[in-house]
Amino acid sequence: MKVTFPRLGTMHIFCKAIAETAGIPYLVPPLTSRKTLALGVKNSNECICLPFKVILGNFIEALQRGADTIVMVGSGPPCRLGLYDLVHQVILEDLGLHYRWLTIPSRLTWPALMKNHEETKPLRKELTPKNYLTFPYALYIGWRKMLATEHLEQRAMQVRAREVIKGSTQRNLQHVLQLLDEAKGGREITEAVREGERIIQETEQDSGRRPFKVAIVGELYTVMDPEINGGVEQRLGELGVTVTRSSWFSTHINRSLGIGREQRRERLHFYEASKEYLRYDVGAECNVSVGETIVRAQEGYDGVVHLMPFACMPETTAAAVLKQVSKDHHIPVLTLTLDEQDVESRTQTLLEAFVDMLLWRRDKGLAAA
Repeated sequence: MKVTFPRLGTMHIFCKAIAETAGIPYLVPPLTSRKTLALGVKNSNECICLPFKVILGNFIEALQRGADTIVMVGSGPPCRLGLYDLVHQVILEDLGLHYRWLTIPSRLTWPALMKNHEETKPLRKELTPKNYLTFPYALYIGWRKMLATEHLEQRAMQVRAREVIKGSTQRNLQHVLQLLDEAKGGREITEAVREGERIIQETEQDSGRRPFKVAIVGELYTVMDPEINGGVEQRLGELGVTVTRSSWFSTHINRSLGIGREQRRERLHFYEASKEYLRYDVGAECNVSVGETIVRAQEGYDGVVHLMPFACMPETTAAAVLKQVSKDHHIPVLTLTLDEQDVESRTQTLLEAFVDMLLWRRDKGLAAA
């Protein structure tokens, strides 16, 4: 058995930690590249959304390198993520690739658990008693690394907007995430976080700078994966913007498990705010994208960047509504539609123009108080 999983942002750090701690062989897919995307595009319907193509490319590369077991998350309608596992399996079989499949259900329903039970039958035969005994601790270590990763990323988001040497925060962040990735056990994770905070905070900063405050909303995959969104978070920071986002691995896991009171309260707040324009749950992150934009406007944010994959049904609805939200609530909204044809220069130009517009609003006294 050699387990693999999608390459989504920093997810490989804690997935790797779970497998290593439990003693389960694993293979981390290569860093998402143009080759990854090309493989996904070549073997997908052109109308399917970008995350589907990228994840498919991840799986093809991992299986070609020796992985034999795919672990994938599930979802519900109307987001097509709920069908990824079924369609991906058909495509991989047509390509002649051999694998076993395990879907982690997004909701712990009886049908989902029964399906999960059937999928794990051949896998359970290859697990040892030690694998079973250490797995709860492995989940704990994975969870600790997930929270630590998100904490360090959030610290970098605050520092990056004031950095003196462009790119220094990102270099420091990559270094501390490597330290965290190499940490073994709870004590080493704590030490890695402490050292990481010190390194990030010691980035040379201009305390006199007045950063803009911008929220990133949209489809969770494009929001959380810098390889897919072209490093929007980093680019905005280097343009003098403090970035906020509510999409993190921990928030979505807590939501699926029905825990995390503060996060559930925040999400419900976004849903309630979206009712001004949406009278039902459109699905996926649509209502949250709309509601969070309204809330951020009320909180005095300077703008919102909305990320969505081309052909994403819920976010296409959100994009149309956000045009009116921007007018009604006097907050600039930049929607970036991402697909395989995207180029870095286009993204950079749009972000630079967006920040220039925020500066113009500030100079004219139109910025949020």
